[in-house]
Amino acid sequence: MIRRKFEHTLDDLYETEGVDACIIYRIDGIPITVRTPRDSAILEVMFWLEKQIKHVLRNMDKEGLKATTFDFKNHQILLTPSSRSTVLVTIINPQAHQQLISIEIARAKSIIHNCVS
Repeated sequence: MIRRKFEHTLDDLYETEGVDACIIYRIDGIPITVRTPRDSAILEVMFWLEKQIKHVLRNMDKEGLKATTFDFKNHQILLTPSSRSTVLVTIINPQAHQQLISIEIARAKSIIHNCVS
């Protein structure tokens, strides 16, 4: 039941207008669950993220950040730790409705935190 809720939450976030992909990574950079189109540009971002997650999280912790955003080619990447062991990554179109997506990310983060913790 928890796994279903986890998957359903990611599906809901992925269906938000302007969200191009959403991924739950372990803090070591291994993807756990992925919602993405078969798009080589998105896959390129994912491969970059796998190599950078640990470094980015370490810097976020050092600076006291709760989330961070990167611009990568034609996408914005929003990293939000969702539990002690997971990170929610949302890849969005830069022209997307930022406030709506932020609300959906916060909702998803809360649900994921409750499922994993």
